[in-house]
Amino acid sequence: MTRRFPACRRAMVLTASLALASCGTGSTATAKGASTTTTVATTTTLATTATTTPNRVADSSPTVAATSPVRAPVVVGLGNSVPSGTACSCQNFVSAYAALVAAATNTKPTVNNDAVPGSTSADVVNQLATATVQGQLRSATTVLIMTGANDFNDAFDQVSLGAPAPASYGPVATAVQDNVTAIAEKIHAINAAAHVVVLDYWAAMEDGAVAAKDYDAPTMAAAVASTTYVNNALAVAAKTTGTMYVSTYTAFKGPNGTADPTALLAADGDHPDAAGHQVIAKAIYAVLPNG
Repeated sequence: MTRRFPACRRAMVLTASLALASCGTGSTATAKGASTTTTVATTTTLATTATTTPNRVADSSPTVAATSPVRAPVVVGLGNSVPSGTACSCQNFVSAYAALVAAATNTKPTVNNDAVPGSTSADVVNQLATATVQGQLRSATTVLIMTGANDFNDAFDQVSLGAPAPASYGPVATAVQDNVTAIAEKIHAINAAAHVVVLDYWAAMEDGAVAAKDYDAPTMAAAVASTTYVNNALAVAAKTTGTMYVSTYTAFKGPNGTADPTALLAADGDHPDAAGHQVIAKAIYAVLPNG
């Protein structure tokens, strides 16, 4: 997630160069080449020879038992700097989830991670119009979507400085809901068999110890409110489209939302560290173990 904060509110600002240095520009990444092992059910029939020899019995035909093929996971990631793995020299949750499924099914995963640091939900809508991404979606078994937080950057600045949250965040939340709804519907239209997952945010802005240091009370309140607005928009979009919904908010902060997520965050307080990416991957795997 790319953050922009008022100079008077925080001590450090994530720059676009950090995101690009960490994750590139959203080019497609492939973990391992897809390798689908298919066991073909065959019936072997031994030739029966007609003969006039007395008491000759025709050979019976043994049948090889059929085995259902197991398809290797093909996971596509869409969204911003969180699924792309910014600020963490580690396996991002898109690849980590694919690895969990592959290990359980004894297959080799393919990962096409199209997440772009700094992107908005509107950017993801535009990505789906490209032939490359559409081709990846057609072969996908699972599509993971995490987008929307960056849409709130400008409104966050305004609310931090005293603007009312409903007036500033409301229109942004509506746009995120509409965009994510369009994204999910487009994916379903391209590949009706793919599992589509919308993920929410543990925090739309900084969190944990870093946020406690960087934010004063109004800015902290603005950050908490932005998370509520974006997550509500994502939940409605998922429900409207019949799409699976996985909450990183619950995974990071517990069912009551009171756990400290600092140990799951990178040094910037804004992105997951290696442990955080594994927590997200396991949360997805818990509801979708077969890819």
